[in-house]
Amino acid sequence: MGVRQGIVIFIFSLVFLVVILRFGYIQLIGREDYADKVARSFPNISVMTISAPRGTIYDRNGNPLAISVPTISVFVSNTQLLQNREELARRLSPVAGVDEKGILKTFDSDKRSVWVVRHIDKDFSTYIRGLIKETDNTSTVGIQEEFKRYYPHGVLASNLLGFTSVDGEGIDGLEYYYNNLLKGEQKRGAFLRTRKLGSLAKNPLWEEPKTGEVYLTIDLGVQAIAEDIKEKIVRQWSPKAVGIVLLDANSGEVLAMASYPSFDPNNPRAYSEQSRRNRAVTDVFEPGSVMKPFFIARALELGYVKPKMWFDIEGGRIQVFGRSVKDVKPSRSMTLEQVLIKSSNVGTIKVAKYMSQKDTETLMRDLGLERRLDIPASAKPWLPNFDYPANILYVSIGQGMAVNLLQLCSAFNALATNKVLMPRLVLGQESKVIKENVFSQKSLRWVQENLIKVVEEGTGKQAKSDHFYIAGKTGTSQKFDKALGAYSREKLVTYFVGYFPATNPKFIAGIMVDEPRGENIYGGTVAAPYFKDLVERVAVYYGLEPDKPKQSVSLDLREH
Repeated sequence: MGVRQGIVIFIFSLVFLVVILRFGYIQLIGREDYADKVARSFPNISVMTISAPRGTIYDRNGNPLAISVPTISVFVSNTQLLQNREELARRLSPVAGVDEKGILKTFDSDKRSVWVVRHIDKDFSTYIRGLIKETDNTSTVGIQEEFKRYYPHGVLASNLLGFTSVDGEGIDGLEYYYNNLLKGEQKRGAFLRTRKLGSLAKNPLWEEPKTGEVYLTIDLGVQAIAEDIKEKIVRQWSPKAVGIVLLDANSGEVLAMASYPSFDPNNPRAYSEQSRRNRAVTDVFEPGSVMKPFFIARALELGYVKPKMWFDIEGGRIQVFGRSVKDVKPSRSMTLEQVLIKSSNVGTIKVAKYMSQKDTETLMRDLGLERRLDIPASAKPWLPNFDYPANILYVSIGQGMAVNLLQLCSAFNALATNKVLMPRLVLGQESKVIKENVFSQKSLRWVQENLIKVVEEGTGKQAKSDHFYIAGKTGTSQKFDKALGAYSREKLVTYFVGYFPATNPKFIAGIMVDEPRGENIYGGTVAAPYFKDLVERVAVYYGLEPDKPKQSVSLDLREH
């Protein structure tokens, strides 16, 4: 071997060694910006961002709701060196599910290193490797294993879970809220191209991914029941939106939260932003008559009214600071009991006239309606200025204020268990009590007995079950039409919020239907029948013993 030939071999070996050392530095030590800089200096090296698996989201029983599955992605390390572009795009298109023109457009990118297609089924690995070889692109086209977020139950709880980006970043819902806990550490992977062996990456690109797991309070079985009931409501009433919530009365844990419209988080780009909203927490509305039992209970507790007290209903119409408020059915007079059972606006306003500004503000604070819930995307309630007496009267019938469905259910727990708990979505979190002993036992017992009568004989009769006592309240509110500058007569929000079994409350639930279409639209006709369905199906699911005798004559809560 001549001296000159030896020098050439030495120089070639030295250059190759430098490339390998730089490659190792990028993988082991170099920062991302430095890695990119070095890669630009060495045409045989490219740097790509590789996603790591996210942590799994489970329901309370360990059923996976969101998981990461291994897939393959195809990349080009240097678009200028691509061969046989048209054939590569044509044959890659059907297995990738991507338009051929879109792939060719990617090939024409100004960037040197690009992802061509992401998250293909691993079963196509052999085919794609063969395609790369047959199109003479071994040195510039490569395959990298990645992880794709997958939601095994599709639309189930999708508005709550949210979704991720193609790179595994939480974009919406719980995926966004707990992103730092769930996301795997992304790595900048350096790839060395060789003609014989293709694109080589340091293996593994990450070692043991450090991700967290989240166990939700959601019960998959109960969630499925809520989702099914939601679909029934949509089929019958064609509403703009629906929200359904079920809470554990003793812990505040959210067992189900369903919304309409919904979306498939496995393909979020096919849906509008409105379809991805979690209506149970993002949307606030006037709660209507659902507010009435709170004011009546507090007025009873303070001694302003008595259980046998009669009220002049004035034919079902009353003037409130220049505005006329009326009842659905006119009456001359009612007892306090009838005011609640028949949901009289006039009677409730006359009760609320006894309430001072301080009384009302204290009540709102005790119910947790002055604060935002510690729940992702939860909208803050809106309350008026109670310096003005008119606002006290309007809020007593659920007008002039706004609250989301979850917060309304949380407040209703005060009527079921005499305490308000902060709702929880994650197992293991400590129950946070907002207020205990909200009402005196005497006033609470009276209201509880009459909330059962609301269902047994009042406006909520369509929620009546043959097996369980249900306590609850209907609500119907008009939506404010900005274009008209007045409340709409056509755009309504209907509610039923209650608890069961009424003799020993275990669950709080609420159904909200926004802008149902049809005739005779009220909370008692739209939401109440489906509340009964929810109660009976959840009771069967949990194996609850019926608390209503087959031949029911009377009910005494004091025995329980």
